[in-house]
Amino acid sequence: MYLVNVRLAVVDGGLSPSLPETRALLWAAVRPGDGVEHIYAQPCGRSVEAVLFVERPTLAEAERCCDTVLDRCAADGPRFSRHSSVPLPLFVELLGGQGER
Repeated sequence: MYLVNVRLAVVDGGLSPSLPETRALLWAAVRPGDGVEHIYAQPCGRSVEAVLFVERPTLAEAERCCDTVLDRCAADGPRFSRHSSVPLPLFVELLGGQGER
C-alpha cells in the first residue's frame, strides 16, 4: 500500500470545493481495479490536499494509477497535482519513531 499526496490546483479567485466534495470528486474518478482503497482530505491554505491510499505492488505503479485518476478528475472538473508518495509501512515506522525522542 502506498500513500500518494495530491493537491488541488486553485484558480485565481476560485473557491476550493469542501472536503466532502473533494473526496466525492476524486472517488468519482476512481474505477474498479485502480487500487484506491481510501481517500483522506484536509484543508491546505486556500487549497485542499488529499491522500490516496493505493494498493499496488510498486511505488511506480501506485503513482501511475494515481495520475490516471487525477487525469480523469481533471477531464470533468478541478485539476489536482501529485506531490509525494510513500509506502505505508515506512509512514507507520516514521510515526512510531516520533515518540522515541
